[in-house]
Amino acid sequence: MTTTEYLDHAIAVAEEMLLAPSAPRRSDRDRLADYVKYVGRPEPAAESQQGFAEQLTHLAKLLGALGMKTLSLNVAGMTLRHMEISEADREVYGASVWNELGALFAEHGELERSRLILCCALSRAKWGSDVPERGRILANLGAVSLRMGHIADAEVWAGKALRELDTYGGDEDREARMTADWVLLEVARERADITQLDSAMEQFDQSSDDVIRLKGGDHPTAIAARRALATAKYEKAAASHDVERSEHQLGEMEIVKLNASALLGARHRETIVSQAALAVAEFDAASGGSGSLLRRQRAVCLLETAEEMAVDVLGRGHAQTLAIREALAHLREATVQPDDLPYLIDRTYTPQQNDLRNEAKRQAIDAELNVIRLIAHAGASYFLDDLDIFYWQIRKALQRGVLFHVILSSPWNNLAIFMHHGTESDRACENIVDRVKASDYYRKTYVPVIRSYLALRKEFPGQVELKLTPTDLSGSTLITSEVSFFEPYITTNPQHRTRRGLMVFEHRFRKDSKYYADSQAAFLAQWELTSTWEQFGVQEERHKGRLRALLATQSDDRLSKNDDDAEDDERGGGFTGGAGRRS
Repeated sequence: MTTTEYLDHAIAVAEEMLLAPSAPRRSDRDRLADYVKYVGRPEPAAESQQGFAEQLTHLAKLLGALGMKTLSLNVAGMTLRHMEISEADREVYGASVWNELGALFAEHGELERSRLILCCALSRAKWGSDVPERGRILANLGAVSLRMGHIADAEVWAGKALRELDTYGGDEDREARMTADWVLLEVARERADITQLDSAMEQFDQSSDDVIRLKGGDHPTAIAARRALATAKYEKAAASHDVERSEHQLGEMEIVKLNASALLGARHRETIVSQAALAVAEFDAASGGSGSLLRRQRAVCLLETAEEMAVDVLGRGHAQTLAIREALAHLREATVQPDDLPYLIDRTYTPQQNDLRNEAKRQAIDAELNVIRLIAHAGASYFLDDLDIFYWQIRKALQRGVLFHVILSSPWNNLAIFMHHGTESDRACENIVDRVKASDYYRKTYVPVIRSYLALRKEFPGQVELKLTPTDLSGSTLITSEVSFFEPYITTNPQHRTRRGLMVFEHRFRKDSKYYADSQAAFLAQWELTSTWEQFGVQEERHKGRLRALLATQSDDRLSKNDDDAEDDERGGGFTGGAGRRS
């Protein structure tokens, strides 16, 4: 069969499975996977490329609806690559094709990729025949920006979408209007603005009713709309301290969750999201009263179940899973004593994922509003602007009023002896300080870091404090209010601990992990025992003297060992000689 025939068969089988009254059999899934395996992209010069891309996107959506996430993402990725290659030298695809593909990636939690594709779609939506599509694209951009945490951007996109839809939209754009209204509703919730929330709820209620009448009450979009509205009404009642109305809205949220489970199944994304929303609201409502602790614990258990399902169904890295995981961290922190927290590793980064690790740290720094704590050997990534790693994020944090507390290794700590590998021990003892000062680590990292620290301290008085420790550090630790990162050092040579990427691995912990609590405790203990920059300056010559003494002791030990080995050889030689004479 040709590629087109395989694609047609794959779509037919997927639609048949989706419409079947019973759950698809394993044999049906295998048959579908076989068809998808032979679906390839057409040659760039092939006819009807737009139609082929639309069919591929449709197949990817069907696979996603059937829970075949990996296959769906593979087809979506192949479609995107095909479209990019086809448009290397000319425009081929219309705005609607790019918009559908961007929305598909958003469903899979690939938000940044979705945003870029939607921006491409917007650039294709010219004034004229494509004007109605502009409203849909703008609404999708608002939804994606909201899920990425870009609240101000989301509000702007949604506002633009509604203006477009008011001018050019028709009945076929009801879902786009509801999406834009939903974004503005979530923005109002985020800002806890009651007046704005009232207006947004009224608009969303009307637009969601239109969509529910169009799609039916059992459609996932309808259930999502009811969940969003019930959640907003609960939060308004809670903000007004209206207990009776709050409890009523909790009941509505539970009905939505039960309907989602009955109509869509327990493993559907909207069922999982509805359960998570209910758990968070139940936790919030359980304040005061004799049964509040038990109620909160039940809410945590409910959210834990939602998180497990999200990981299993959506994947650990899906944006929705991450949002549920973050909510669970807040709930656990409020109910569980630090000593009783579970040992949880949120994510492990390998050297091949250095860029992902860096981006995760940037996001953590950007989100911080209180204190950033750092333990590192040299801190170059955070203090040196020429490296362009975290320096600019730290500057922005300081401009927001965030505190930055740092513990670094002294250049005269015990690891400095690993800079010397010579044989003339006496000269080495005299020159070890000079050797450190002549090293790249000292000249290109330590001195510039201290210079940058002093400049930042002057620019942001009272916000930046650096302390130095004379002992070895086992690894680097970054701690914010929400997460911590830990990277162990595998090398003892100070020259190899700075100005390099991830060499071993790095763990990320959320604040509901015992690892996070232990990291905080370790930092605070070291903070009390280390020297401020001024104290270090007063005692610096003594630190240098200790380093010289340490190297002298090591040299004496090495010489003593050599002498002992020589004596053993002499004794061994005499014994062998005696034995020879007896023979």
